[in-house]
Amino acid sequence: MSIQWVLVSGFLYSEIALALLLSLPFISAKRWHRIFNSSFIALVTAYVNWIFVCFLSCLVVLFADSIREMYVYTGQDKKLDMGSAAAPSAQEHVLMRLFRAQRNFYITGISLFLLIVLRTMLSRVSNIAKLEANNEAIHKQAVSAGTMNKTLLEENSALKKLSAGKEELLEEVKKIEELKDAVKAAERKAETSKADADAMRKQSENLTMEYDRLLIEHQKLQDACMPTDKKSE
Repeated sequence: MSIQWVLVSGFLYSEIALALLLSLPFISAKRWHRIFNSSFIALVTAYVNWIFVCFLSCLVVLFADSIREMYVYTGQDKKLDMGSAAAPSAQEHVLMRLFRAQRNFYITGISLFLLIVLRTMLSRVSNIAKLEANNEAIHKQAVSAGTMNKTLLEENSALKKLSAGKEELLEEVKKIEELKDAVKAAERKAETSKADADAMRKQSENLTMEYDRLLIEHQKLQDACMPTDKKSE
C-alpha cells in the first residue's frame, strides 16, 4: 500500500474514532463546546474551512483515481491469453491491482462520506451547545428578573405601608395642631376670664372701700349730730 493510501486509511480510522466519541451519551454538548473553545481548537477552528476544503479536495482526487484504476483493471483478466505460461501470474497481478483499486475506492468513498457527516455533526453539536448556553443564560436572567420583581414588589408594598403610615402621621399631626389651637383658645378664654375676675375683684374692693368710707362719714355725721340733740334737751 502506497503512502497516500496509508494516510487515507489513518484518516478514515480517525474519522471513525471521532464519530464514536461524538456518539457517546455521557459526553454532553456543553462539554464538547468547552473543548471546541479551548485555545488550540480555537486556533484550528479559525482555519477550519480551509482545512475542510483541502481534505475534501484530496479525497475527491483520490476517489477519482480509484475509480479510474477500477475502470482500467476491470475485465483485464478476461482479455489475457490463458494458453501462455505467464497467463496465471498476469491474471493474479491484474486481479490484485483490481482488488487494490476497489479497496482504495471504498476507503476514499467512506472517508469522503464521513468527512461530510462529521462536519455536519460538529456543526450541530456546536449549535446545540450554544443553544444550551443561551438557554441557561436566559434561565438565569429570568430567575434574576423574578427575584428583582419580587424585591420591587416588596419595596412597593413597604412604600405603600410607609405612605399609609405617613398619612396617618399627618392626620395625627393635624389633630395635634387642632388640639394646640383649642388649648390656645382655652388659654385665651382663661386669660380673659382671669382679667374679668381681677376687674370684678378690684371693683368689689373699691365698693368695699367706698362702703367703709361711707360708714365712717355716716358715723361722723351721727357723732356731729349727737351734741346738738343733747343741747336742745
